[in-house]
Amino acid sequence: MSTAPQKAHAVERVLQQLRAKVVSGALMPGEQIRQQEMAEELGVSRVPLREALNLLADQGVLLHRPNSGYFVAKRAPNELLQISRIIQLLENELMESIEWPDDAVIEQLKDLNAQMRACATAKDWTPLVHLNSEFHLRIFSLSPHRVILEEVKRLWWLVDMFIATKMSEVEARLKTVDEHDRLIDSLVRRDRELCLRVQTEHRSSTTGGMKPRMQAWPEQAPASTAEAGS
Repeated sequence: MSTAPQKAHAVERVLQQLRAKVVSGALMPGEQIRQQEMAEELGVSRVPLREALNLLADQGVLLHRPNSGYFVAKRAPNELLQISRIIQLLENELMESIEWPDDAVIEQLKDLNAQMRACATAKDWTPLVHLNSEFHLRIFSLSPHRVILEEVKRLWWLVDMFIATKMSEVEARLKTVDEHDRLIDSLVRRDRELCLRVQTEHRSSTTGGMKPRMQAWPEQAPASTAEAGS
């Protein structure tokens, strides 16, 4: 009989695997997740799978339709731009209020970026997307504005899969890592104006890389599509 920690670990593992599939494009926006097939593919029972699906639906990554099942959320370009604008405003609030990191935090950021650089040229580069989120959220956590930080985390969950479209080419991934190096340098210098400028340029680079690929996303699956036992 599984213990609570084992169950939580199983749910977390499934959660990360599903997010990786969305990020890599193995699960496309609008695509239905067939639970029996997915449980068999991931080697888990339907229980941790359903809990992970519910969590991703709560985060907005998936859309749950009663009597139809779970679908990968598809954001219209104007919705994505609205989310990006909100993130920009909130991130600026955090960056303007961060406490300067100590040497230990700087080393953590350098280590995360080094892991991203290793992933950038790897065949399976998808872990880079999670590392990218961890990198930025580690910086934002230096701010005392905890409510804003939690909202930024929630919004990042929504855009992770779209940020991944910008990183589908190795040149874009290496450019992201180089931009992170500049951001770390601005933190070491404790130059707030420079931090904000580098962060703004980095954000513009990410948003700009996402736009050309939006038109290629498939339409949302019709509501009448049903999954047996979903």
